[in-house]
Amino acid sequence: MKNIIQFILIFVIGGVVLSSCEIESNYDTMTKDYDKNSTTYYIQFLNATASYETAIDENGEPTNIVTTIGVALLGPPQSSDITVDLVRDPSSTISENMYTLSSSSITIPAGGTSGSVNFTAIADEMPEDQVLELVLNMDAGGAEASSATQLNYSLKRIKFCPLTDLNDLVGNYSGMDDWGLEVKVVTSVVDGKFMIQGLNHEWIQQMWGEPVLEEVPVEVTMNPNGTLEISEQYIFTTEWEGAPYEYNITSGTGTWDNCKKILVISYDIYNVTDGYALSDYGYAPITETLQMIQ
Repeated sequence: MKNIIQFILIFVIGGVVLSSCEIESNYDTMTKDYDKNSTTYYIQFLNATASYETAIDENGEPTNIVTTIGVALLGPPQSSDITVDLVRDPSSTISENMYTLSSSSITIPAGGTSGSVNFTAIADEMPEDQVLELVLNMDAGGAEASSATQLNYSLKRIKFCPLTDLNDLVGNYSGMDDWGLEVKVVTSVVDGKFMIQGLNHEWIQQMWGEPVLEEVPVEVTMNPNGTLEISEQYIFTTEWEGAPYEYNITSGTGTWDNCKKILVISYDIYNVTDGYALSDYGYAPITETLQMIQ
């Protein structure tokens, strides 16, 4: 029976001292000595700064960015609706045909404390691999707060190169795993199946201390949306104290980038001989980031 090597990690956590600050936020000012009969209120954006990227659907097509733009009321709820107009700032670099708003104004209903509209960035209209800025100012009729009154969204349509031929990603790759070990793998296509040989090779030998006696390529499913999957299968046999140990790779997921020729793969390893997984001891999932060698 193989002796499991256990690592003892010692974490030293330093104390964090928070000092008070003399600067008060609008909310602090409004809630100090709160008067429920006061009619004074302020308006600011919720999540005034954010970054979004498109995704790829199951057919390999770009998806729209869909989110909400919201405003919040600082102060007591009002007895009538509050209307906040959204004004496009000239510094915006995203064209108006590239996005839609469900309304050009946001209403905070009587008695309410917030309101929102729907925002959609139209992926088909956006250029690939370029960050676009949407900047909106608010017109709240003079009730604008002193902060978070300008909305700044960074929007990007990721560049995606469809994988029409598995051979496009065939070659030699090198990179690192999240343990800081160098990784080298070779990919191939066998009978129409994408194969990778060399996963976990250095980790099992250097971190686990078991030399690899034999190994085989692992079959990988390459999905059209830029993701990949690895079903449980044999990966290699190692040696420990003169005895052979058989391993399977399990729970394999990741992404492929046919534009940059990059593979990112996360997985677990299962010791079939002894009946345990690396994740049982906190050593998985292991992630390897691999770049094709030109």
